[in-house]
Amino acid sequence: MKKILVTGGCGFIGSCFVKKQIEKGNVVFNIDKLTYAGNPDNVASVAGHQNYYFTKADINETLLIENIL
Repeated sequence: MKKILVTGGCGFIGSCFVKKQIEKGNVVFNIDKLTYAGNPDNVASVAGHQNYYFTKADINETLLIENIL
C-alpha cells in the first residue's frame, strides 16, 4: 500500500487516476481547489472510501500542504 498525494484529483484526468489508485489499495490524499474543471461528482464513487481523503485547497497554501504531508 502506497500513500499518494494528488493535486487536481476532482478533474477528469485526476479523478480517473484517483479511482485507479483506490482500486489498487493505495491511500489517496486529493487536494483540489474546485475551480472550473474540478467537480466533486467525478470522485463520488470513492468519496466514502476509507483510503480516500479530500481537502478543498489551493496547492499554494504551503502550511496546509505541510500538515497533510
